[in-house]
Amino acid sequence: MRQHLVSHWRVWLVIAAIVIVANELIDRNFFDHREHIDGDVALVVLALLITVLGSYFVARVRKPRGLG
Repeated sequence: MRQHLVSHWRVWLVIAAIVIVANELIDRNFFDHREHIDGDVALVVLALLITVLGSYFVARVRKPRGLG
């Protein structure tokens, strides 16, 4: 799991940036304009946790198995 996390760190960074930007756009356009940094951090952590675990399990399922 650690190797998977470290080997794809650029992907996790891009996902975090996308989540932050999307959250800011949605907050500014549809909700009040007060800043809540805790909510932003929690949303990024949740998104990264879901994508890291999801991609890890997909990689494990698709991993070629040995013949013996």
